[in-house]
Amino acid sequence: MTVPENAQHTAPDQTQHTAPVRTRQAQQAAPDTAGRRLIELMAGFWKTQAIYLAAESGLVDAIAAAGRAPAVELANRTGTDPDALGRLLLFLESLDVVSGEDPAGYALTPVGELLRTGTQDSMRDHVRIYGSHFYRAWGALDHSLRTGGSAFTEVYGSDLFRYLNQHPDLSLTYERAMVAGTPFFAQVPEVHDFSGARLIVDVAGGHGALLHEILKSCPEPRAVLFDAPHVIAETADRPIASEHGDRVTLVPGDFFEGVPQGGDVYLLSRILHCFDDEACLRILAHCRSAMAPGGRLVVVERLLTRGTGSSLAQGYNMHMLVVLGGGRERDEDAYRTLLEKAGFQLDSVTTLPLETHLMAATLRR
Repeated sequence: MTVPENAQHTAPDQTQHTAPVRTRQAQQAAPDTAGRRLIELMAGFWKTQAIYLAAESGLVDAIAAAGRAPAVELANRTGTDPDALGRLLLFLESLDVVSGEDPAGYALTPVGELLRTGTQDSMRDHVRIYGSHFYRAWGALDHSLRTGGSAFTEVYGSDLFRYLNQHPDLSLTYERAMVAGTPFFAQVPEVHDFSGARLIVDVAGGHGALLHEILKSCPEPRAVLFDAPHVIAETADRPIASEHGDRVTLVPGDFFEGVPQGGDVYLLSRILHCFDDEACLRILAHCRSAMAPGGRLVVVERLLTRGTGSSLAQGYNMHMLVVLGGGRERDEDAYRTLLEKAGFQLDSVTTLPLETHLMAATLRR
């Protein structure tokens, strides 16, 4: 077979034209990647509401009860539309909340297990309040940006803590949510020695989850759990009361008016980030004046850092603005300055999980 003369140039010509095509495709890849990333960022609320409804609708508990079940069976158990629930399950599978597919059925992943009701380390209450009240507050972010005030207050007509006081059921959910977000509490007595303490005062310590971990590891100290009256009233069936009742005194009160006297260790766990500097200085002044000679201050907070590749602390910094208005996360230097103004010196900073840190301080000489 004779090859046409012009065919001899076909291969070189194709080679010459192929490279520019590949180059154009490569140049288009970067915008495509950026566009996809932007869509994923903008669609974050899809994930928030899908995970929230998975917990709130009873879907997660229904899967846990069945072990593995198809969408139709789960729709019957939860009173939902089979097609709509099937779409939700497909989305939750892409988020690693469930695994499986129809008709074999869906099961919970380790992430999904955290959404179950009444299990150890459950984060269900954390998800419930973030997907409902906090979600609505973030919808009014423009109010916070315009005024510097709380979007939560704008939406609900009351600041967060007054609102919780007026809604006991939500207050209980909130306290459970705060505990669910603190799996690192057990590590606090590992990184800070409380064994020499005589009296530990946990200021605004909620239901006493952190104090419980400390007292478990240190049999010597006695303790005071100090918080708002409605919070203290909720601690009767908590471990801090049932397991340490002979060592712990439950005291209701307001830390802006004063704190219990005579402690040689004062705990402030995730309290200062709720307030502006002026309010923090009032709380710290009460701790300083109540503290026994040679006392210590232990502060647990997230620290703002740069260049870590993580946005958890930065996100919570925004969350404090939206929910509390005056609240904020601070970096180490800001806390050092705040403590010095209150008459303390920062002695050490120890890293804990989830970008939290334990800061130990003593009275300035």
